[in-house]
Amino acid sequence: MRRLVGAVAAAVRRRAPRGIVLLYHRVAGPRRDPQGLDVSPEHFDAHLAALRRHATPMALDDFEARRRAGSLPLRAVAVTFDDGYADNLLAAAPILARHRVSATVFVTAGMVGANREFWWDDAERIAFAPTLLGPAVPHLELAWSAADGVRPPETGADDRWTVLSAADPTPRHRLYRALCAALYTLNAPAAAERLSAWRAWAGVAAEARGTHRALTLDELGALARSGGIAVGAHTMTHPVLARLDPGEQRRELEESRTWLSRALGLPVPSAAYPFGTRAEVSHETAVAARAAGFDHAMANEPAPAWRWSSRWRVPRVIVRDWDADTFVQHIDAWFGA
Repeated sequence: MRRLVGAVAAAVRRRAPRGIVLLYHRVAGPRRDPQGLDVSPEHFDAHLAALRRHATPMALDDFEARRRAGSLPLRAVAVTFDDGYADNLLAAAPILARHRVSATVFVTAGMVGANREFWWDDAERIAFAPTLLGPAVPHLELAWSAADGVRPPETGADDRWTVLSAADPTPRHRLYRALCAALYTLNAPAAAERLSAWRAWAGVAAEARGTHRALTLDELGALARSGGIAVGAHTMTHPVLARLDPGEQRRELEESRTWLSRALGLPVPSAAYPFGTRAEVSHETAVAARAAGFDHAMANEPAPAWRWSSRWRVPRVIVRDWDADTFVQHIDAWFGA
């Protein structure tokens, strides 16, 4: 009986109107990108052109309203960005406008105007600093020697390694992975303290690189006024929400919505959970998003969204730096999932 019910539910889901929410982070590169977050401007342009040919691009709010009504058009797609990098305005927005495709940018409110980098970017410039690193990494349990600290090779844009790779080709790659693993478990003040010590050890400046910075307040306003781009909330400090107690989860979500709404003079009905996988979004996280006053919230799950997907865990699929043909193959596979 259980198998029969599951088969019937799957058949209904396959026939029901459904859509795909795409998750981008950055329109930048090519360069060293150990998290695999960059999509080059050329590839992003090709992606949007492909969406116009092979799908039905929609604004996220419209997508959500029609999804819950069961009236999504054929091959509906919504474009979203996470984090709030400056290149979302400087590089992505003009391409979106040229293709007449809407997008929602989920902004980490506490990073707006901050002259520092997201911790995973800071870890990248520490681990791959063009300097001789000391024989021991402070505050990190990692086997490390003077030989490991030699200057990294000048690979730059040719270094296509990411944390999804099985092997670490050099000690510097192993160091990057270890730094990220440590930072992932820390709250914002502890992470800032640890990064300060590591930057001093590696001889790295505290100020954000122009290529990796977040939006300024003026740029955030320009993004919201650019037409076709909405702003959503991505918490205040980009924590792993499921690791926080319920009250702190609600504070992170609610304060980000309030801050962004006041800064822009606009409602902020949507949120996206940082990291956003099932391991990082608990039942309490979804409850906190609802209590914080959001209409819907995005999770990260490689699946289409259909009428009965939870409005507090709307699935999204991450887009990588693919060429047009590979991108279309992924779109077709997601719709066929």
